[in-house]
Amino acid sequence: MPTMRLFTCFLHLLAGLTLPAVSSQPLDLSAGNSSSETKVMPFQEVWNRSYCQAKEKLVDVLSEYPDEAEYIFQPSCVPLMRCSGCCGDEAQHCVPVETANVTMQVLKISHGQTPSFVEMTFTQHTNCTCE
Repeated sequence: MPTMRLFTCFLHLLAGLTLPAVSSQPLDLSAGNSSSETKVMPFQEVWNRSYCQAKEKLVDVLSEYPDEAEYIFQPSCVPLMRCSGCCGDEAQHCVPVETANVTMQVLKISHGQTPSFVEMTFTQHTNCTCE
């Protein structure tokens, strides 16, 4: 396993060393007679945007509060920061190492009762790592 980690670090270093040599100009892959230009996202941007990090994700309220299934919530999902992305080693997964609570106001609807605004607390991921 240490050999795989060393190899992964080597690949990261190699990618970082070769990036300045690569042109940062977007490539024009459009057909010569087309007026639209195809933009290509540079490798470094692809890498930075896809690597393990906390990103906003819509999370279903009932998945966080399964005991509240007899109610309807509006909105039915809430935006939360959650760990997502790729790790340099395929054996690793993007996981949270720090979390924080956030409280949001949602509309809680119960059959036969007046809907009411309620405050619900959810867990957000604030720092992620590959393990």
